[in-house]
Amino acid sequence: MIKNLLAAAVVASVGMTTAHADGHAKDFVIGAVNAKTGFMAAYDAPFMQGVQMYMDGANADGGFMGKYPIKLIERDDGSDVQKSTVSTAELLQSEELNLFITSALAPYAISAGSQALAKDLLTVHTIASQPTIPARLGEGSYLVMMSDAHMGGVYAKYATDTLEAKTAYIVTSDFDPYTEFLPLYFKEKFEAAGGKVIGQSDFAYDQQEFSSVVSAIKALPEQPDVIMGMPFDNDFPIFINQLRAAGVKSVYLGPDTLDLPSVKGLGDVVEGVHYVTMAAPSSSEAAGDFVKAYGERYGSEDSAYPAMVGYSFMRMVEAAVNAAGGTDAAAVRAAFAQLENVETEIGSVTFKGFGALPNLPVHVMRIEGGKGVHVESILLEADEIPTPRS
Repeated sequence: MIKNLLAAAVVASVGMTTAHADGHAKDFVIGAVNAKTGFMAAYDAPFMQGVQMYMDGANADGGFMGKYPIKLIERDDGSDVQKSTVSTAELLQSEELNLFITSALAPYAISAGSQALAKDLLTVHTIASQPTIPARLGEGSYLVMMSDAHMGGVYAKYATDTLEAKTAYIVTSDFDPYTEFLPLYFKEKFEAAGGKVIGQSDFAYDQQEFSSVVSAIKALPEQPDVIMGMPFDNDFPIFINQLRAAGVKSVYLGPDTLDLPSVKGLGDVVEGVHYVTMAAPSSSEAAGDFVKAYGERYGSEDSAYPAMVGYSFMRMVEAAVNAAGGTDAAAVRAAFAQLENVETEIGSVTFKGFGALPNLPVHVMRIEGGKGVHVESILLEADEIPTPRS
């Protein structure tokens, strides 16, 4: 499929129809209400670019199963939850859909997702990682990337097995379930493996000053082996600069949002900082090919991560359509829940036995010389994934 990406870019996939001898083939219609503008556009829009790339390649070959063209109907919610709610209602009323895609942020995902699930549609949430979303929405709602619980379990395993860490310090914020719960998931599995969390501090979103957190760490009798906290890319540069300026040299385990040129280009202060991702170009030939194709199409590789998740999600949908033997929305939704070992650009993905949260390999990266270097890929067993918090 990758080899068709650039050649198929000229295909007008939105609204495309194909005539078939049996006269029964219908478009597979995807409805999407998420952000093309506003603060969430940095996450939602690249995911949808990945969806579009897959569609162009698939539609060049006739669509799903070679006979069901894929049609995408999008609405921009402007990163506004009220607009998301209204636009979703209008779209669901006016169109017959097979699948629905919401924004990643929990209030948007829950508001729009509840409406889509009332229509019995398979519903996903771009790059949302909060396991609380499908837990609150119920059957038919799925994450398509690693969950916060999954990331916490991966970091605990990496810290214990690879770094041989014995002590850790965690930093949390109640701004978002990601910043609040992910360090707690790490703590749960790190301590179960014999490690000890020797302290915890809180921060506020867009805090701009971390002296109280840094002072608490400096006051410890010994520096922790690892520090684990999830400040987003607006807060992280300030925190890591103040941490290193204070002489704290602990290994830092950070969020997947650190996979940005603005972070990796901070110089010596971020040397050795770790982050996790599902989109490491060096993890597989398919991943590397996708990043190259994405960069050639959109002029930059900076947003390849969410785009690769979107493209890989469409591979999952293809597998569900094949298993269902067609595009009936209810059958595709049922088949999606039973997907097992689906090969994608983000790795082999399984839902069967894992509920609404996929199991897949997570790539641990380390910043070296301004680049993200792939350290190892970790696939957890079911009992290594913490129980999602509500």
